[in-house]
Amino acid sequence: MATADATPPGRSSSVPEPALRPAPLRGPGAELSTWARLFTDGDALVLRCRGFFGQRREVRYPLSGQHRISRALLISPDADTARSYPGAGEIRLLDPAGRPVARLLPDRWMVSGRQEVPIDQAVERSGAGALLRAAGIPVVRASRADLAAPRESRRRELSLVLEPGPQLPLWYQALRVTAGCLWLLAISVLVIVDRSMPGWVLFAAVAAFVAPVARLLVRGVSTLRNRSAAELDPSPLVVISPRPAPAASEQDGATPTVRFVSRAVLRVFPGELSVVDQYGADTRRPLAGPSAPQALVRLIGPDGHPVAVELRYATGPNETIAAWADWFGGPGGATQWQKFRTATGLHCEDRKASGKAVKVWELARGAYSARPAPDAKHARRESRFPSSAAKGSSSALMVIGSYFSLQFATTVADDAPGIAWTSALLGVAGLLLQFAPWCWHHLRSRLYFERPVTRKDPAS
Repeated sequence: MATADATPPGRSSSVPEPALRPAPLRGPGAELSTWARLFTDGDALVLRCRGFFGQRREVRYPLSGQHRISRALLISPDADTARSYPGAGEIRLLDPAGRPVARLLPDRWMVSGRQEVPIDQAVERSGAGALLRAAGIPVVRASRADLAAPRESRRRELSLVLEPGPQLPLWYQALRVTAGCLWLLAISVLVIVDRSMPGWVLFAAVAAFVAPVARLLVRGVSTLRNRSAAELDPSPLVVISPRPAPAASEQDGATPTVRFVSRAVLRVFPGELSVVDQYGADTRRPLAGPSAPQALVRLIGPDGHPVAVELRYATGPNETIAAWADWFGGPGGATQWQKFRTATGLHCEDRKASGKAVKVWELARGAYSARPAPDAKHARRESRFPSSAAKGSSSALMVIGSYFSLQFATTVADDAPGIAWTSALLGVAGLLLQFAPWCWHHLRSRLYFERPVTRKDPAS
C-alpha cells in the first residue's frame, strides 16, 4: 500500500541513480524538473511529485511485505491503437495477489520531451527499465489472460498513474471549473427569467471575477515555488550562457534574440546536466548511473567547423543539446566549451556530420535542444502563461464573463444601485486583470525580448 508524506522545505533535490526525470515543462511546471523524480531507495519505490495544492510530497511503494510490488506487467497497445497513438502502452506494477499497485507511463518521464515512440523503446529511453532492474522488480510482457482480467474503474485507473504532477496546480483547475459552472448557472437564470434579479447579477459578477484573480494568484505562487525549487539544487559546477557566432547570412536558421541569449543556459550539477531553454523549460539528464550518456560528441561539418553538440547513449539515439553556432561559436565560445566538457566528466569525441544535417535547421539544432525560436510570433506563443483545462477558450470565457458583469449591471441600476455599481466595478477590474498581463507580455516581447542580437565578427 502506498504511503504519502509532505516533504519538509529545504530538502535537497538529489536522489540515487537510476532515477526517472519528468518531461520538461515551462512556467508553473518548471519546478517539476528540479523536484519530481521516481527512484528506489532499496526499501521502496519513491515518487516525488506535486500535490493537489502544489506542495511537494513523496509517495512510497514498498518493495517488501504483503502489499509490496512483486512484478511489473508490460502492456503493449493493440495494432489499431499503436497506429493511431504510437506512444500508447504502460507498465503496470502488481502486488503478490496480482492487484495493481501503480501504473507507469514512460512517455511522461522522457527527459527530451514526450515522444511518440513504441512502448519497448520508451521503457529504455526513459530509464524505466534500468529503474525496475535496480529495484529488483521483474518485468514480463502481458499475456492474453492478463489483458482479459477485470479492469479497475476509470477513477481508480487514473489515481494509480505515477506522474510528476500537473503543470498547473489542481486547485487552480478545480477553482476555475467550479467558478465557470456557477457563472453559467447564474447567466442562464438571468437570461431565462425576464425580470430584475440583483442577487443573481452580483453572484454572476463575483463568479466571473474569481477566474482572473485565480490566474493572477497562481502566477505569483508559481514564481515563488520555482524560486524555492531552484534553492534545492546544489551549486552548479559550471554555468554556460549562449555565445552566438557571427552570421554569414540569415539562411542558417533562427537568429538568436535577447530572450534566447538572456534566458537559455547550460548548467552542470554534480551528477546532472541541466539544459534550460528560452522559455524556462528545464531538461534534466543524469550524468551518472545506467541511464547516463556515454560520451559528449561534437559534430563536425563538411567544412571542418563544429556544427552541434550531442550526447551519445549506449542504447537509443543520440540527443542534440545545443547548436555550436548558438552556444560556442562567438567570442569566448572556445573557453566556454572547455569548461563545459570538463565539468560533465564525459568522454569527448568528434564525429563528422552529413551535409544534410548542416543545411537543415531542424536537424542542425536538434528537435529537443535549447535553441532560438524560428520567429517572434512563435516565441510569443510559447512563452505565454499556460492555459487551464479549457485551453484557449478559457481566456475568451473570462473576457465574456467580465463583459456580462457590465451589461447586467445596467438591468438592476434602478432597483439596486449599490449592486449595480459593485457588479460594474468587478467587471472592469476583471477586464483589467486580463488585459494588463496580455499587454505586458506582448509589449515586452515586441520591444525587448524578440529583438535580434547583433552577432559581430570579432575579426572585423
